[in-house]
Amino acid sequence: MSDYKSLNALMRHMRDGGVSIAGGAEKTALAQVGYFHGYKGYRFSGQPTRRLPLADFKQLKAVIEFDTQLKTLFYPVLMKTEMTMKNLALVELLDGAGSSSLAGLFQLMPGGTWDKQKRKLEVMHACNEALLGCYKRRNQIVCHYYDSPGGTVPVWALMEVITLGHFGTLLQEVSDQSRSAIAGRWGLGRRNGGLVPHLVHTVTSLRNCVAHNGTVFDRRFATATVRADIGQLLSRELSYGGAIDFGSITDYFLLLSYLSRRLGAPKRDVYALIRQYRSVIDGLRSGVPTRVFDMIVHTDNRAKVNQVEIWLRSV
Repeated sequence: MSDYKSLNALMRHMRDGGVSIAGGAEKTALAQVGYFHGYKGYRFSGQPTRRLPLADFKQLKAVIEFDTQLKTLFYPVLMKTEMTMKNLALVELLDGAGSSSLAGLFQLMPGGTWDKQKRKLEVMHACNEALLGCYKRRNQIVCHYYDSPGGTVPVWALMEVITLGHFGTLLQEVSDQSRSAIAGRWGLGRRNGGLVPHLVHTVTSLRNCVAHNGTVFDRRFATATVRADIGQLLSRELSYGGAIDFGSITDYFLLLSYLSRRLGAPKRDVYALIRQYRSVIDGLRSGVPTRVFDMIVHTDNRAKVNQVEIWLRSV
């Protein structure tokens, strides 16, 4: 007896579970979405216990298409956000260190207590490990410096090769003064320096999921709780009276829209992002029952999207 279901067997299994599916076209579509995991991955929202009451394969396809469109919309914004965060932070880190050397960068990490010194050494180790990996792979940027006389890699070359997650961890260990300067450079105001690394980590979870074609629509990529003060920052800045707790993908959209503008994106680009997000949301609304839609998008979606547009007019 086979330990997996054939396409026909899976279609019967879906029908037994209340999802209508039949015919060659839907059979082909099921294979295209990856039937070993595609159906199971999209039959719930957030937690396996929150099963979506899907009635037919068309509704399942609407959820999958919604997820695909979200990733298509978010990908270029996330790549731009990552690049801009790193480049603007680099300006302040170089100014703070007064040097382009890694030694100068590491001097911005105060150390002091045993715990702080341990974390500083862990960051230094992660940076050197990333550079070693790049050198082994003959990364042109890293090899250019290591193969030159002196063999010193500048901070800007490090920024090119470290992951966004490592970048966030690095920012956790630099001085309060450096984080405040970065927050100012990012357009957040120096008083929000403490949030700088946590904003990076919040963006990282979404960025990695989108880049690796994970499931985005129900924010299952969020393996850690987003700090409450990030939601509070958004509520305050956007003048939104309700809660922004990152319980839905719309809250991540708000953060991306907010950061894009604060990091210098033209208003027209953020307006376009808002229009496209509304279009993606409307596509899901027309493809699934209201009950399913509300489980995925949440009923406060329209108010939040309207509010970020109102905020954009004022900045």
